[in-house]
Amino acid sequence: MIGEPSERLIEQRIRNRIYEILEILADCDAGVDLVGIKGYFNLFEDFVHRPSIEAGTSALSKDERAIVLEIAEFLEAASETNPDFTKAEFIDSDWPGKIAPTAREARALFLRRGLFSDTIEEIEPGWPAAIGAGR
Repeated sequence: MIGEPSERLIEQRIRNRIYEILEILADCDAGVDLVGIKGYFNLFEDFVHRPSIEAGTSALSKDERAIVLEIAEFLEAASETNPDFTKAEFIDSDWPGKIAPTAREARALFLRRGLFSDTIEEIEPGWPAAIGAGR
């Protein structure tokens, strides 16, 4: 029987899922078309507002955390502009165009470190915790 994943492994997986969502946000209008208006807002929201991210104890670096929270503020501002946006209204508002450059910057920042394993704990991407402990 497979045990429950550790908190660290969960944090690594969340960081990887945030990266995948950044791919969607970076695609501007095509990202909205891909996941729809609800998905565009909710996918990011589902992963970002976690106590570990807000407290700075997640697998995100300080800079990654800052840019992810910046994107969350963009999305919140867009939602407050019109909480009942249709997909077409949202695209016409140019919010995706305002969000996409920051999402691209965040995506590049994430890739500087690389992505974590979804299956083994790592201190940093590519550095398994067992190896890192022996250093």
